[in-house]
Amino acid sequence: MSDRVDKTYFCRTCGNEVKFVKDGGGQLICCGHPMEIRKPGFDGEE
Repeated sequence: MSDRVDKTYFCRTCGNEVKFVKDGGGQLICCGHPMEIRKPGFDGEE
């Protein structure tokens, strides 16, 4: 199993979130930038 499965990724630009259910390879891109892993307790604001 990929280490990305069951993790949530988000876009710092628009706030979209993606939950990985199956890893088909490649990189998650949103608004022209790679999406970042959402860490527990992080609300998207710095």
